[in-house]
Amino acid sequence: MLRLATALAACLLLTACFISKAPLFGPAEADYPIAAGSRFAVYKLDENGKRIGDAPRHVTITRKGADYLYTVDGEDPVAGLMDDIGNGDFIALGRGEKPDDAVMYGLFRRKGDGWLRYSPNCSDFARVAAKHGQSRETFNITPSGNDCAFSTYADLKRAMAALVEYSAPDNEYVKE
Repeated sequence: MLRLATALAACLLLTACFISKAPLFGPAEADYPIAAGSRFAVYKLDENGKRIGDAPRHVTITRKGADYLYTVDGEDPVAGLMDDIGNGDFIALGRGEKPDDAVMYGLFRRKGDGWLRYSPNCSDFARVAAKHGQSRETFNITPSGNDCAFSTYADLKRAMAALVEYSAPDNEYVKE
């Protein structure tokens, strides 16, 4: 779980994530909106979008073949992809090194030269969706421990669209 959190959040360990057993999209569907070699300062945000905490962490994004490699503050890089789902929103996936590692997902929204990150916490998402008359079943989510597991990309996209509509971003990436 920490590997994708590092890839997507660069500073936040998620307790329950959006996952799948196999990647729900691959290099053929991937988009590459971030230039290789880009570096970002990553700021944590409160529920009102205000920066909180100490000094930012830093993430450098490079490429290796079809994959992005996300390196946070010199830690081991994590491989992943991004897919443009419209309106400046991109689903990002991160994979572990082992074939049986779960694939984890987050959503990034372009903001000028930077990005806002939405990290789906499964239980928080379920509570917020319920306030809007929806349930895990609405999105065909299968519970997997504390995680929300998806088997189709269409269901993941619908859940991510709801996530952005119902919740605030948790991190801001500022290009350096």
